[in-house]
Formats: sequence, C-alpha cells, structure tokens
Amino acid sequence: MIDKGFTLDPGKPCPVTVLEDVKLVRLQFGERTPLKSLKKRTRVARGALLAEHSSPNVGDMHASIDGVITDLTSTFVEISYEAAPPAQEADAAKAGDLAQPVQPVSFEGLDEIELGKLLKKLGVAIRPFTRPCELFIINGINPEPGMLYTQELLDAYLPELEAGFALLRRLNNAPEYILALPQGSKASLQGASVRQVAAVYPGSLARPLIKTITGQEQTKHVTLVRLHDLFQLGLVARSGLPLTHTVSTVFGKNYLAPLGTPVQSFLDLQGLTVQPGDSLILGGAMRGVAISGMRRGLRKADDAIQLIRKGSRPELSDNPCINCGLCLYVCPMRLRPNMLSRYAEFEQYESCRKEFLGTCIECGMCGWVCPACRPMQQYFRMAKLQLGLSTFQHRLRGQ
Repeated sequence: MIDKGFTLDPGKPCPVTVLEDVKLVRLQFGERTPLKSLKKRTRVARGALLAEHSSPNVGDMHASIDGVITDLTSTFVEISYEAAPPAQEADAAKAGDLAQPVQPVSFEGLDEIELGKLLKKLGVAIRPFTRPCELFIINGINPEPGMLYTQELLDAYLPELEAGFALLRRLNNAPEYILALPQGSKASLQGASVRQVAAVYPGSLARPLIKTITGQEQTKHVTLVRLHDLFQLGLVARSGLPLTHTVSTVFGKNYLAPLGTPVQSFLDLQGLTVQPGDSLILGGAMRGVAISGMRRGLRKADDAIQLIRKGSRPELSDNPCINCGLCLYVCPMRLRPNMLSRYAEFEQYESCRKEFLGTCIECGMCGWVCPACRPMQQYFRMAKLQLGLSTFQHRLRGQ
C-alpha cells in the first residue's frame, strides 16, 4: 500500500523563539533598486528604507537591525550591529536620514488605494491581498512537511493575525473569507468562517486545498494566502512600522528573526555543522530548493530551512522509467508524471505542454514514490523553464 500523503501534524508544541540579538544581516535586493545614498560605513536604523521596487505590488526593503553597512554590492547589502555613539543618539539628524529612528505610521482614514501604497512602502507585497475574488481562503495548515509554525502563530500571535486580517478586509472586499484549519483545531479569526480539513500533504497546497473547500477544480474566483503572509501583514498592521522580521521553521525550530539573518547564524544557534554530502534546503521537505551558501540571508517568503543529512534519502539519478505506474497513483492533479518526465528528459517540451505540464503543482509525490529514483520534480521545473523561455523568444521574433 502506497501512502498518498504525509500528515502535517507536528505532534507536539514548537514555540516561536524571538531573535533580537542578531549581530549581522545580509539582505538581498532582488529586483529592487538600492537608494543612491547607500554606502559602506553608512549608519542605518532598523526600519530605514534601503531599496525600492518599481512594481506597486512588491514591497520595498528596509534595514532589519540597527547598525552600519559593512558590505554593499549590486545584489545585497550587509549590515553589522554597532551601537550608536551617545552624541549621535542625541542628534540623529547629523548622522543622515538612514540613521534617524523610524516612526510608526497610522492606517486610519486611508482608502483602499492609499492603504495599498503605504503598505508597499512598508515592505508588504500587497498583490496576494488585493486580487479580486469571490472567496478568500487563509491557509492555516502547515503547507509542507518540515513547517511547524501555523498553530504556534494562532496560539501566540493572534493579535497580529487579527490586525492583519482587519487590514486585509480593507484591501479586498471579498464576499466570503474562510480560515482553513486542521481537524481538531480550536483557532478562529473574527470575520472569517472556519473550515477544518485533513492536515495531509499535498492536500495542504493551494489547488488541492481550494478543491477540498469549494468542491471545484476552477480556482479563478478564489484567492488563497498562507498564514505566513497574513502574519507579516499583521506585524506591520499592529506596529505601524516597516516589515523587518519574519517567522520561519529552521532546522525543526520556529524563529521570529530579522530579515537577512544568515543561515550560518541558525546553524550556530543549534550547534549544527554541515558535513560533505549534506544538503541545505530552502522551503519544505517536498518542494524546497538547495541553498548554495550558508551566508545567504532569510527573506520574506522563506518559511522553512532544512538540513538533509547525507544518506537519509535515496539519491536521485537519470535512471530509465520502469513503467510501474506508482506516480500516477499518487499525483493529486491526475496527470501522467511518467510520460511528462520522459518528454522533459528528452527535451520534447511541446509534448510536455500537451500533457498539461502547467497543471503540475510540483508537489514532489511522484518522485517520492518512484522506485527508480528519477528526478521527476527537477524534470518538470526544467521543462517549465524551457517552455517559458521558448514563449518569450517567440514574442521577441513577433511570432
């Protein structure tokens, strides 16, 4: 008998540890444009604006700790904690705008457009909250194995979640809001109806969860956000300050940490070392991607970092498909992963399109049960990338 999913119940409490004494952060600019005033040795205050994004839907970037810029490139800024000298504390204006303490703002009296603009300036990606819909679902289930934060947020950070939900309802006038929770949970959000579902992966992912709640395959009229996203909105809503922290499950423990906290800092906290052959995974155990270096800083969307020891999982290889059919049995989207992987392996990408590759949610279940240990998920991601590049090239040629 093949398990068609994994339970997402952590089994025991996993309290959130608040990290406030982080001495160094490395913040990735991504597609944001750094301020021209950023220079090495410049003092910055927590919450100071560092970079802006051209899209009105993508949040700007702010300093997550007080300190001094010790490294600056086109891709990242590194800030090291350094206490301000007494004279500077007395006259912060002389130290420049970036060093002045950031003051909280008020959200009162703002219409939907003004509120969205302000939240973007405070670092919140507002697109997930503003998408027009008939049904808005908040996913209060841990999305993947290895993520442990949802129930802890509902227990310990309900005021932040309530504040975030209040702003969410001002941004989106959906007729109905549903909080999806695992069976047996007693949590709630005022103004949202509760729907309890089985906390089993991959039913916790967006499209399967929407189908479970609505009974429909069509998702165009539904918006779904993670509790992780609502919590970040709530941090800003309750404080009136820029988004500088996030919650993440790192190596099996929950942390509320400054953005940009390096992976190495979490390793040091738990006394862990990475051995040759080990893998650092950003994200859940099933859909995560490898991290190339331990100096990489925590980002807003990073809700998990995991350490996979060498030998704890079978190694993937380009072995031939043995036609066992197990991948068809576990695919939640009713695709044919065996054929999709073959087409992708031999670069027959248009055949992947005809096999409805775009419907694949990359849950990883097919690769998990594959006795040939084929890199199914990697094949699908490669094919999607190639099809995207092909479409872009055709547009450039006017075809």
